[in-house]
Amino acid sequence: MSKIYIKNVVAKYYFQQRPMESNRTRRYKFRNKKKFRWIGHTLRKEDGEIPKAALLWNPQGNRKRGRPRNSRRSVIKEAGRSWNELRFLAADRQKWKGLIDNLGV
Repeated sequence: MSKIYIKNVVAKYYFQQRPMESNRTRRYKFRNKKKFRWIGHTLRKEDGEIPKAALLWNPQGNRKRGRPRNSRRSVIKEAGRSWNELRFLAADRQKWKGLIDNLGV
């Protein structure tokens, strides 16, 4: 007798919804969605908090060997948005969710 597990049913449903995308594309989109959710959360924080200051900080020079070249700023550049626009959108949660949905993230 075959057992039906909920994770198998959900996985089957998920793959039937988007048959043309590869798993790598889905993982990339999921990672970007998480990044944008964190950026929106951080932009809504108070001005003096450390995570917001770290996000808005623009370091100069080169990074040490072994460090990634890209930062969170590169994700925003890929989306084609400016920081001022994102600050405005992040203040309103509904607009921010709409931005994430419209980006196809």
